[in-house]
Amino acid sequence: MKYHRRVGISPLPSSASHDVPLSLARSTRRVALCRRVGIVVLAILVTAVVTSMSRASAGPVDTVLPIPVAGLATGPTGLGGPLVGQHVTATTDTERPGITEFRGTEGICACMVHWRNLTTGVAGTSNLWFGLPATGGTAITGSGVLVATVTTSGAGSPITVLPGAGLWIVP
Repeated sequence: MKYHRRVGISPLPSSASHDVPLSLARSTRRVALCRRVGIVVLAILVTAVVTSMSRASAGPVDTVLPIPVAGLATGPTGLGGPLVGQHVTATTDTERPGITEFRGTEGICACMVHWRNLTTGVAGTSNLWFGLPATGGTAITGSGVLVATVTTSGAGSPITVLPGAGLWIVP
């Protein structure tokens, strides 16, 4: 006589051997498994939210606007000025709420920053000249979420090939 092994099939327990019907036992196991999976997913989400929250900083925060400005600025006489191709940095500080300072990151920058506070609706411009002598632009933007576009500047007709742009938060 040959012995045949049955794989993956187990005999069903008889209802006389258990006090709980088979369908009820399976459903309670399924509920317990769903609760465990839910707890694990919730713990992962809470961990992700807590670790992604920004911390308050005591010092100034520099935000480099991700899209650089590129073009040809004009000098004070309207003639051709420096070539501009760089990022602009917006610096904020918790000790000076509502104020943003702009500066170029790669040197000479004859730029005009056109900013708007999305929280309050206030808008303005800040003219920058980063050459000799270097000057920066300080703007009273108010607290909130700000966006900006950056163009080349100068007297006459400066040429902006790629306007810079970015977003930052002012305390």
